[in-house]
Amino acid sequence: MSLTTSQLEQQILDHLVAHFEAPSDATVETSFEVLEFDSLAIVELSLALTKMYSVELDDAEVKKAGSASGLAALLLNKGVTRVAG
Repeated sequence: MSLTTSQLEQQILDHLVAHFEAPSDATVETSFEVLEFDSLAIVELSLALTKMYSVELDDAEVKKAGSASGLAALLLNKGVTRVAG
C-alpha cells in the first residue's frame, strides 16, 4: 500500500503533539510560528524526522516547510514511501 499525503501529515502531527508539546487541537496546517517552535525545536524536529524516515533533512528545510503539511510534502518529494514505524 502506498503512503498517502494525509497519512504522512497525520503521523507528523501526532509526533508534534507527542514529542514537541504541540496542542492537541493543532492541525496539519498550523504553522510552526503559531506553535512557537524556536530554532532549537526546529533542529530537534529535523533530527527526529531524519531518523524516523531515513532521509536527510536540515533545519532550514524544516523551517521553510512551516507545518506538518509542508513537512509531508517535503518528505514525499525526498522519496519517502512508507509510514515510519
